[in-house]
Amino acid sequence: MRAPELSTTPEKIDKIINRINSGDIRIPAFQRAYVWKQNQILELLDSVVRNYPIGSVLLWSTSDKLKHTRNIAGYKIPDNADEYPVNYVLDGQQRISSIYATFSDKTEQDVESADYNPNLNLFEIYYNFSTKTFEQKNDVDIAANDVIYLRNFLNGAKLIESLKTLDPKFHNDAQELYSRFINYELPVVTIKNREKSDVGNIFERINNTGTKLSTLDLMTAWTWTDDFHLLESINELQVELDEKNFGDLTQNILLQAISGYIQSNTTTKSITELTGVQVRDNWEGFCEALRKAIDYIGSDLNCSHLDFLPWQQQIVGLVKFFGIGGMPTANQLKELRKWFWKTSFSNRYSTGQTTEKMNADIERISEIRKDDLVEVNKFRYSVTKSELIETKFSKANPLTRALLLLMAQKGPLDLVKNTKIDIAQSLSKYNRKQYHHIFPNAFLKKQGFPPNKIFSLTNFCFLPADSNKKISKKSPSDYFFSIIPQDSFNDILNSNLIPLTKELYEKDNYNDFLAKRAELIINEVDAATN
Repeated sequence: MRAPELSTTPEKIDKIINRINSGDIRIPAFQRAYVWKQNQILELLDSVVRNYPIGSVLLWSTSDKLKHTRNIAGYKIPDNADEYPVNYVLDGQQRISSIYATFSDKTEQDVESADYNPNLNLFEIYYNFSTKTFEQKNDVDIAANDVIYLRNFLNGAKLIESLKTLDPKFHNDAQELYSRFINYELPVVTIKNREKSDVGNIFERINNTGTKLSTLDLMTAWTWTDDFHLLESINELQVELDEKNFGDLTQNILLQAISGYIQSNTTTKSITELTGVQVRDNWEGFCEALRKAIDYIGSDLNCSHLDFLPWQQQIVGLVKFFGIGGMPTANQLKELRKWFWKTSFSNRYSTGQTTEKMNADIERISEIRKDDLVEVNKFRYSVTKSELIETKFSKANPLTRALLLLMAQKGPLDLVKNTKIDIAQSLSKYNRKQYHHIFPNAFLKKQGFPPNKIFSLTNFCFLPADSNKKISKKSPSDYFFSIIPQDSFNDILNSNLIPLTKELYEKDNYNDFLAKRAELIINEVDAATN
């Protein structure tokens, strides 16, 4: 192979546009989508007119054409002849796409890259000669005689037509503006004779002064081959997960889970040290472990929606468990369940060093699969009775999600109908109407309790809206004895982790109720973790 080459040449905007139109410049598959906002485009155009530097464009020139590429700004551009090399944009995609999409008259978009195509309205830009500013279409009167449409501006024939509607006093200004654009030179750096394996590393090391590359962007670049595209693979996986109500798992958690699965380490450093071969060779195994993890928490823990998983970080440990070869034993599954409840009822991931804690989880999980339980048994949950009482019932709070799941394990009965609550429906998606105050909100307000105490986590249970309407504003001393079926009183309360002490309700003793229920919940957490 010939020695690598690197050349830098200044190129005028019209030449770059012509190169793109011919199919000479394209986007490699590992590049991210277009992400700029319109104000960034306007600032870029203003910089060009002021002859400010806007940075360079880095191209990779190769005759070894890639199977999967995209067009600049998603515009439909023909392929150039097979004998000609293609130049793939490694850096400067946002700048070169903004310039091309603003001035090009080829506005048909490529449907095959629809997921990456920007909204064309971003590039509907005019120049206002009265204010000497670039403006978006919605901010100008396009029929006015002091504005000109930039998409027509560098096309000689269309520019002549545009000048006919422009006030003659602005013609000299238009000529000057045209000259600024047509003579502006953009530094284009081209690398040649580079293997595909080098390109990911080059892409990583680029000093990107615009929108920073994420870990996923970088991982996509250096794990990429014609047959594997990490970002698209993750997107496809998330579509599959969405069918299981887990499509909103963050990409960062998925990367940490991949790294944990492959090398038992979730730090960013360890993720970025993964090789393309490692990721590609382990991708299917990882996906299968993730599927098993989600099936487990759905079937064994009644967690059928991500809304109810206490911590997304728990996915990392679960993937590791199901990624270890061999069928887990009944005892290993029992210990896994204990680990899940311990991590659910703790603030383990709410403070710093979460990757270190996930790494520790992976170590404990691996020990469970080896039936080595010494360190696992030392780990305890951290929630307290006072924390349960003082926590506000809210979907955003991990402790709320943990308690809902814990209550679901009891097979709760409807307080009014004495029928099984449809947990699958109640936990299919967060719906505030499925959970209600035990001591009614209106009743407690009347008693003068503050909102933070009324909405205490320990004052909630599963209760469908129709049953809640029958309870309405009634005091516990009323509805506990007039509405709750008395012949099944203990069974109904036990199934909802509600204290059996009738005196609490006879006297409407809310403070003692909260204390007793918090104690009952802690006892249940103890049972689940021991």
